[in-house]
Amino acid sequence: MAKKLIKEEDEVALSAIDKMYAKYKKTDQIFEAPKSLEDIDTSVERLENPILSFDRYLGGAPAYGKITTYSAFASCGKTSLALAFAGANKDKIIGFCDNEFNWSDSSYLWIDKYFGIEKERIHILQPTYLEEGAEMVEDLCTVADIVIFDGFDSLAPKGEYQATMEEQQMGLQARAYKKFFRRSMGKIYKSKAALIITNHLYENIGNVYEPFKEPGGRAIHDFASQKLYLTRSNVKDTKTGKTTGQDVNVTINKDKLSGNRGTKFSLPYDNKLGFDIELDILNNAVELGIVKQAGAFFSYDGTNIGQGKDKAKLTLKDNPELCLEIISLCKEKF
Repeated sequence: MAKKLIKEEDEVALSAIDKMYAKYKKTDQIFEAPKSLEDIDTSVERLENPILSFDRYLGGAPAYGKITTYSAFASCGKTSLALAFAGANKDKIIGFCDNEFNWSDSSYLWIDKYFGIEKERIHILQPTYLEEGAEMVEDLCTVADIVIFDGFDSLAPKGEYQATMEEQQMGLQARAYKKFFRRSMGKIYKSKAALIITNHLYENIGNVYEPFKEPGGRAIHDFASQKLYLTRSNVKDTKTGKTTGQDVNVTINKDKLSGNRGTKFSLPYDNKLGFDIELDILNNAVELGIVKQAGAFFSYDGTNIGQGKDKAKLTLKDNPELCLEIISLCKEKF
């Protein structure tokens, strides 16, 4: 009798679950479990990655359906990094929110020359205030594969935008930023677009544990899947003493995809060429023992590939098959 009662109760419970699934499946609000734990795919769908160090330290490029943020002081390469990923994905449509109003006609020449982005596959929008920017992000996520929200803290909330300079708006920015993420997160996830947000950093004077801070409260930290801090150090020509480029120093502040929070690494950046992809490959290959360095000479598999980094990276650029072979060997050691 007891077994019969339990069975009937189970059937009632299962019937209720079936009804719930039927209700929410129509609106695509059910996350269905895999049939078997052995069938689970732990990989994350990501953008094509042009920068080897991102494979080594972050598991790859920014992910689809996730929020990635690059926070830095001015001129540390955060927008260039976002565009470098966008440019490497040749068949993808790009949405760009220009919150700092830096875009001009000449910008199309710049992105074509440095990142290989044709003007036909990038859509530029310029919001006036934050709430309008949130709507634009949602709209861009429906038509673009990659959305870049450039200068997150540059937009004032609507209440601040419409107020006079004398009016106090305590906490308004932080509340508006949190609302931005609450409103947009679900739509970003379901659109499967990769959202990259750039934001500014400021010195957090007197705090040795958190030397940098971001405007707008904790929302940008709480909702991002990967969060990077960027700083820079100048690279000077040993002969002339002139600054020829910079190293972009990356600190992983949050990483829910590969679990490497706290890791630090550097990316070579050339002021004329942007991120130096071949030099990054060379640096990683030397560190991993794939390419041998003896003084100024670099060799691979017993063959000299150049005297000095400039000639060695040129060898990699001019020999794609060799470059891919070295990349493959590097990835085996990650």
